Amino acid sequence: MTPIFLTAVEPDAFAASRTVIVIPARNEQAYVAECLDSLFTQTAPHRAGIVLCVNNTTDDTAAIALDRARAARWPLLVLEAELAGGGVGQARRLGHRVALRAAPRASALLSTDADCVPAPRWQAEMELALRQAPAVLGRIEVAEHELAGFPGPFLQRQYIENDFVQLAMEFERLMDPAGTDGIGLNTAGGANLGFRRETYRRVGGYRPLPTGEDRDIIARIRLAGLRPIRADGAVVVASMRQIGRAPGGMADQILARCGHEDCSVDSALVPFEVMVARHLGRAPASLPMTLSRVTQDLPLLRDCVDGLRGLSCIHSRRRHLAALLWPTREMENPLGN
Repeated sequence: MTPIFLTAVEPDAFAASRTVIVIPARNEQAYVAECLDSLFTQTAPHRAGIVLCVNNTTDDTAAIALDRARAARWPLLVLEAELAGGGVGQARRLGHRVALRAAPRASALLSTDADCVPAPRWQAEMELALRQAPAVLGRIEVAEHELAGFPGPFLQRQYIENDFVQLAMEFERLMDPAGTDGIGLNTAGGANLGFRRETYRRVGGYRPLPTGEDRDIIARIRLAGLRPIRADGAVVVASMRQIGRAPGGMADQILARCGHEDCSVDSALVPFEVMVARHLGRAPASLPMTLSRVTQDLPLLRDCVDGLRGLSCIHSRRRHLAALLWPTREMENPLGN
């Protein structure tokens, strides 16, 4: 078993925490102080315990975190471990496992990253949302001062992809038989997620994946029949650094957009025709989505969403989709039921 070294600051206060924030950290000495300081100054009604899972690290991340917490007298547990493969999913899973044991009264489990700065009301907004839903996706914004330094072609690619993501999210909400208050597209990011304690335990928590552990847990929550929501008022600002810690993570995506004209895009995206077919009871194969396909499909998606907005029920929306795929065929029942 991997040796785990645990150092606690204010352990009694941690044990009494009603909310715990879990943060994986790998060689984050340049960022962790600002992250923690933003959590120490939250405008929430009570202090949250923090678990920092320092994994596969060769710098002073742990020491900096402990110094900050001791100065603030803040309830913090620092785990230090060498995890096989160094996967962020393993780090999140370990951090949550310790949080569940060390804070038995905690009803809310929040996730963020060590290179993120939560807004002052982040904790309060996440806690409020978790009173309404079993799991919550907060909003992740990029650091504007870093974004300003990127070249124009990169920014243009970002704008095109962001337009597609927002429309795809609205499309999925409009086509949700349970109503439009769901999350739509599963764009979950571990930098800003929250779970009720019982929800996290019910689905088995984070899986020890090298990447994609955030979307995986939200997918399993939905498969369990639970309904996550978005909390757009719960904001964290994420670094736009180009050297990341997780394979396939945000930094890798930034590098791809900087270096390739037709780069890959968010893995949650699929071609427009596939989006439509899935809601008509078909599951066509889909190759990985690229920026050129996003650009090609964007007008089609925009027109489709415009049409769906004016339709009042899911049946009429399915008929609208069927007419897009089979414009010359009369479709009394698009799903063949």
